[in-house]
Amino acid sequence: MHAPVPFDLDLVVRSHGWYDLSPWQWDARRRVLSRPLDLAGGRVVRAEVAAAAGGLALRVVAEGRPSGAEVAEARSQMRACLSLDADLAPFRDLVRSLASRPEAPALRRALDRGAGRLLRSPTVFEDAVKTLCTTNCSWALTRTMVGRLVAELGRPGPGGDRAFPRAEDMAARTERFYRERIRAGYRAPFLRALARGAASGALGIESWRDPSTSTAELEQRIRSLPGFGPYATEHLLRLLGRHRGLALDSWSRRKLARVRGRRRQPSDRTLARWFAPWGEWAGLAMWLEVTADWHGDAPTWP
Repeated sequence: MHAPVPFDLDLVVRSHGWYDLSPWQWDARRRVLSRPLDLAGGRVVRAEVAAAAGGLALRVVAEGRPSGAEVAEARSQMRACLSLDADLAPFRDLVRSLASRPEAPALRRALDRGAGRLLRSPTVFEDAVKTLCTTNCSWALTRTMVGRLVAELGRPGPGGDRAFPRAEDMAARTERFYRERIRAGYRAPFLRALARGAASGALGIESWRDPSTSTAELEQRIRSLPGFGPYATEHLLRLLGRHRGLALDSWSRRKLARVRGRRRQPSDRTLARWFAPWGEWAGLAMWLEVTADWHGDAPTWP
């Protein structure tokens, strides 16, 4: 697969926590990213991506030989997952024009090393479910909930790996199932409502990556989903390539205070003022600054 220049697979994979959630697998030693993919024809294959001369190498494993159409679909899904087609040129131009700002050097270094692209899921539905599973809880609980969803409802593929559940499979389960088997707590009715809306087509959720839809309209659609407050809405927008919102949570607030040498945690209004000059790229500017220690010569992953 062709990759933009500069591009660093490790930095994109570990751009945020998705690589740590099932069904993703990241072999940091070999630098191989893999996961099962549930293809349109009903077959689950395993896709593996690694750096290669001139771009990225893709390997598709299936029970039986995958067809050319299946390989092409897997390639398309993995391109979307790695945000390979995201246009960061306007952001690079903005970093150059705002070079005097205190955060600009960190942003420039991150971009020069190949950071700035975010790992996403093959579907908007998976990104939305996982976003719900990050709200008001520890990362350990997020991992547990997502892992249970995949183990309970994911369709099996090569080697017994399970893909992320389809919306229709999640929609068929009761709220009680999400409370008792997934241990989703207050999120149980929200997960079921999201799955039912996606499965019925009422949400049109997979169309949300269409760049012709305005950010304001997307924000309104997401905010109308049960369980999606300001953080969850802006987090999902970020994964849709819309970076105006900061998607602040307790971790990013604390980290920003430390990075900027503040004894007290600034208010959200203050944080919004800090990043206002970055306009529609404010959220990406904030994220690259708050994760600047992930992009250095000796990365310190959380």
